[in-house]
Amino acid sequence: MPQDSDRPYPAADDASTDTPALDRLVADFLRSKRRDSQAYATSAESVLERFVDWCGRRGATLERIDDNDRILREYAKHLQRRVDGDGIAASTANAYFSYVSACLSYGVRDGVLTRNPALSASAQEELPTAEQTQADQQFWTPAQREQLVAHVDERARTAISDRAFDAHIEARDRAIVAVLAYTGVRGAEVFRHPQDDRDGRQGLRWGRVDLDAGTARVLGKSKEESKRWQEASLVKPAREALRQLKRVQRPPTDDWPVFETAHAPSLHRAADAVLSEAAKTEALETYGGIREVLREHEITPPALTTDGARRLMQRLTDAAEIDVPNGTYLQPHGARRGIGEAVYREDREQAQDLLRHQSLSTTKDHYQHIDAAERTEELDETLGFGDDA
Repeated sequence: MPQDSDRPYPAADDASTDTPALDRLVADFLRSKRRDSQAYATSAESVLERFVDWCGRRGATLERIDDNDRILREYAKHLQRRVDGDGIAASTANAYFSYVSACLSYGVRDGVLTRNPALSASAQEELPTAEQTQADQQFWTPAQREQLVAHVDERARTAISDRAFDAHIEARDRAIVAVLAYTGVRGAEVFRHPQDDRDGRQGLRWGRVDLDAGTARVLGKSKEESKRWQEASLVKPAREALRQLKRVQRPPTDDWPVFETAHAPSLHRAADAVLSEAAKTEALETYGGIREVLREHEITPPALTTDGARRLMQRLTDAAEIDVPNGTYLQPHGARRGIGEAVYREDREQAQDLLRHQSLSTTKDHYQHIDAAERTEELDETLGFGDDA
């Protein structure tokens, strides 16, 4: 590990300083994050302060954290005990661990840690496990959502400023994140499903988006055929991102996919299905690129697939340096669960409307851990038990 003389600030057990190294690391990490997302830093701050206190009670200095995976393994066990005893959700415990992991990763980049022990198998195997372990049970935490949105916003602004209409990929990616993060749509409702050729499973089209009303018509999952087509609400961040995408994308027809693929072979195959080889060659020479050829000839390109969207989210999660428990990434369906939880905490019926559940009981089944935690707090108050934190 780094020698004390090489450290940008002193070791945690150095009596010559009033500020232990772990406190300094947390302060530097939060200062850095505030530049990108005040919301993320605010959410992380209280968690990291409790982590520092927890380490302090155990004499766990920054040097010991670097030397021994055991400390983070014990912290994971501590979170599991909170899930078992305090009524916090497993997802919340994993979010807490994610904040700590992100801070330690920052320490590695800053040169005060040689590695991040929170990423070790021994630590992560002790993390609480959600009631259901299917991939679609992941959810985006508010902090993760804010961090990812901030990343794609800045990326798109820079690209549009530099390249204008050639920044369609960055504008598309920002719109994808905004729609997933805030509208509660399912991936198959807006991306192309390779194994489902029904209308409504081939990618969202501009003709089904009403930016003035703030709605998008999507094919939902209702068992009743007459109720399959539903209106999804496009809240402000999604509307704004879609407006910018439309200005950059300039769709020539209403049937144009909102989230078109960037896969060049797929775009060329779309052109080949309509144009002769000679006509396509001439068009490429005239317009300079396959996207422009498709636009000028009004040849509808394929939409981004559900698999392509998952690969995109993997890249964006890595680029935004978001720590996700168990080494995964921010999956599209996790966005639906995350925004649903945020709204559910404020208004149960609004959450039902956002998620387009036919009954409130369905919504309650998804977020019963919130109801249980709130009941615990109410019972503590009723029975006169104080806060034992």
